[in-house]
Amino acid sequence: MPIAPSLIGGGLSGWTFLQVTLDRQVETFADSPDIARDEAHFRAVMGEADGVSLSDFMTDRRVLKTALQAFGLESELDKGAFVRRIIEDGPDDENGFARRLNNSDYLALASVIRPDERGVIRINKTQIEDIITRSRQNAFEQSVGEQDNDLRLALNFSDSISELASESSSDRAFWFRVLGSSPLREVFTTAFLLPDGFSNIDIDKQVETLARRAEQFIEGDLRQTLATESGIEKMTQRFLLQRQLQTGPSAFSSGALALTILGSGLGTSGLTGLALSNA
Repeated sequence: MPIAPSLIGGGLSGWTFLQVTLDRQVETFADSPDIARDEAHFRAVMGEADGVSLSDFMTDRRVLKTALQAFGLESELDKGAFVRRIIEDGPDDENGFARRLNNSDYLALASVIRPDERGVIRINKTQIEDIITRSRQNAFEQSVGEQDNDLRLALNFSDSISELASESSSDRAFWFRVLGSSPLREVFTTAFLLPDGFSNIDIDKQVETLARRAEQFIEGDLRQTLATESGIEKMTQRFLLQRQLQTGPSAFSSGALALTILGSGLGTSGLTGLALSNA
């Protein structure tokens, strides 16, 4: 089992602690024997000069798991025929399976794992390391989520929203992509105080509503703001604050302890030491 992340509560205080200790915690997590073995195996298989056949890729569970996890699709590990069809159809065919699913994660997977006309997959070293890094990060986020799902959502948002904002061709396209991602949709609907049944209304109405709320809660240009660290942090904090208000945090929670530590002058090194001592 991977080394579990160390958390001292949720909400804004838990987020502050996690941010301060994040780099060291991810390093410790990556040193877990099973994580290290899977990453080494992926490098060895996908780094073969002659590439790997789609059939071998699909039947090597460790390779497939690493690839799917990099795109947030680890839950699809046991859906071999489904995943294979996404990869075979590719991202470019408008009538292909990946396109018709209207899910940015599937399209991202199909854009990188692309077999040639002989069914052979070749990816370069940079792509291999990118997949491994993203898989490790998503595995860490999943492990965080086993203790506090709101912090997992915050991490996912922090990691992915800047790229999404930068790549989207328009605000409308951005919101459609947000609605296609369950974690991102949950962050925005919570931060924007939208009701539980929001996802049941017409999708065009959802986009219009999100755009109006963004004008209320986000200063400046939507996509430019969400491509900056400060803009991302403000949205993340807003999400966590709203969630914290919904659940009614206690002044005596472990999260409050984290704020006490931060205010005591213990600083980053002290927080990191505390996290590692709890690992």
